[in-house]
Amino acid sequence: MGTSSYRSSYQSYLTRQGVEVDKMNVILIVNTTEGLQKYMKRANMQTVFNKLSPLTLGGPVKVVAQVNGSFYRLSPFVPDNTHTYMKDEIYGKDPGRGEKIDLFSKLFTTSELTHIIWFTDEEVTPYLLPIASMNAPHLFWNFISIKGYPLRCTEKVPKNVTLTHAPKISSLATSVLYRKIFNKFTQYINKTDLPMSGRVRAMRIEDRSDSQEVVKGSKTPIEQSNLRIGIGWKTGEGECLSAAMLLKEGRLPDSESIAFFGNKSTIGMTHVDGRELPTEDMEQYTVNLSAIREAELDKILFTLVMPGGAPDELYIRVMTYDNREMLRYEVDMDECVGNTALELGMLYAYKEEWRFNAIGNGYNAGMEQIGANYGIPDLTATYSFTPAVLEEIALDGRTFEYHMQDLFTKLGYEVEVPTSDPYAPDYGVDLIVIKGGIRRAVQLKCFSNVVPVRAIQEVYAGAQMYDCQSYMVVATSYFSRAALQMAEQLGVEVWDKTQLDKTEEKLRSRVGVSPENELKLKLTKLDSEDEVDIDLSAFLVNEHDVCAGEEDFIFYNQPEHPSGCVRLINDNVWEKLLILDLVKLPAHCTRIVIVGSLDRYKQRVELKIDNELDLYHTFEYMPSAVCDTLVLGQFRKIDGEWAFTTSETFFAGGLEEACEAYGLEVG
Repeated sequence: MGTSSYRSSYQSYLTRQGVEVDKMNVILIVNTTEGLQKYMKRANMQTVFNKLSPLTLGGPVKVVAQVNGSFYRLSPFVPDNTHTYMKDEIYGKDPGRGEKIDLFSKLFTTSELTHIIWFTDEEVTPYLLPIASMNAPHLFWNFISIKGYPLRCTEKVPKNVTLTHAPKISSLATSVLYRKIFNKFTQYINKTDLPMSGRVRAMRIEDRSDSQEVVKGSKTPIEQSNLRIGIGWKTGEGECLSAAMLLKEGRLPDSESIAFFGNKSTIGMTHVDGRELPTEDMEQYTVNLSAIREAELDKILFTLVMPGGAPDELYIRVMTYDNREMLRYEVDMDECVGNTALELGMLYAYKEEWRFNAIGNGYNAGMEQIGANYGIPDLTATYSFTPAVLEEIALDGRTFEYHMQDLFTKLGYEVEVPTSDPYAPDYGVDLIVIKGGIRRAVQLKCFSNVVPVRAIQEVYAGAQMYDCQSYMVVATSYFSRAALQMAEQLGVEVWDKTQLDKTEEKLRSRVGVSPENELKLKLTKLDSEDEVDIDLSAFLVNEHDVCAGEEDFIFYNQPEHPSGCVRLINDNVWEKLLILDLVKLPAHCTRIVIVGSLDRYKQRVELKIDNELDLYHTFEYMPSAVCDTLVLGQFRKIDGEWAFTTSETFFAGGLEEACEAYGLEVG
């Protein structure tokens, strides 16, 4: 993905978050000691810089090089030097040639809200005291481990410091790293009382003009069917955890009828971590009351677990799906002293309508008591309702699992997850992948150290539980000698870091294309009996990655380019055909970007490129649950020859966002 694609994608992300970019002051600090320099590799770190380059939308980014305990200010990082900055400014010259500075006294204008992104791999404990002594809470420090190991810190981390580590700065990590970095920043801004001067507005604008304040015991009619339930709190110590229970005649039907961090969704309801959203809520739930009523359930109870004691402030609110607040219940925390769990409120069916009951009752026995009250006394034996689940769910291993689901899907496998409950035993099997009728058990190891022999034993034994005929272990590191020997003996396939990188590179690899004949691109659905409306579009872009005019955009309402180089055939709803004649491509165009869109999420489709002489390329993709419009690939010249290269660019805002990214105004 090119730098401009990162910028357009990131710009869209910031826009959706409601961030005023021009009010952000960003500083990058990079440890450039020789050992880390070799480990990071220039190309990998360059990719991270490309991903972070949209931060320059608010002006130049200050950059500091860290060498043997000293800090040197380098030339500012701006959009124009994105491609060469790493080469020329950090690794291309001695950082000591820059301006030596005292990091903790002369670097910042303390009236500004500043985000410091510090790439390092040393212990951060020595830096906590000078950070605290600056008495500047509007400086947010994000330490990021370059090697992927958890950063070493022996002291309690202040609120304006966060430690982040990805499973190595690599192609695996960079796809989520820049969002993780920015989310950490916006979470801090939204949850912290800071001076408004220079503050980033990171929260979504919500309509509260018709919101109603309700009191304990009140029962308020709810007219909407699709809702968002927001729960928020402020606490100085400890952490809280919410949970929502579906009830039938006052009882929990089973342990699956609950949504929280450890069980993200159930009938008609999904848990959302508010820490990842531009909102004041700490946690949210999306609720479809029609689906819940259809399942013959009549109540939704919202609870809060507080192992560390009651928070200072607490509320629950009901919103429409488009974020219009309808009512808010502020819980009186003076009545909750000593409680470890609360029933906050309840949505319940009354005759032909739904109502919200503000409850606010506390318990001293935690979720055990609430589970017992509603029919499942051993609920805490099934799920862990402790704040430790917050860290466990957010581990990079979970990101790796999602990444591998996408990777296997692109490789043509059907992917199953053995269990939706992260605390239920999986018997050493994280994924089940199916192709050609063969079920394969896969264990995933997001390790920085070598993978032990135990991983081979576990997947071999666990495969029998899921009727799998073959076995595989995929790791982000390497396997021990004993593990490799046992894998060979038992017939367990292993993918270490090298094999994983090769597989990912293969998916991104370029395919040679001959311009002598017309090329036919066919986008079609796979394995679905339902009709899926597929759209295939093409953007003819110039050297600046923008369309020179509207005629360079080929889509369903404009199916042919004036030059005749691109023609779109829309004869079938679930299959689209694009015909290209590269010889006729206008001189001002340097690339043809192919974009696919679907009318629903998670539909597997296939793209084939065929010039009737030979099949050049075929691959599958499955849009995610939040994005239905992706760049399938692009035709461009590499070393003077035409080639087709795949891409990872996506547009959460659909085809409209894609048009804006390639320089077209949307009316």
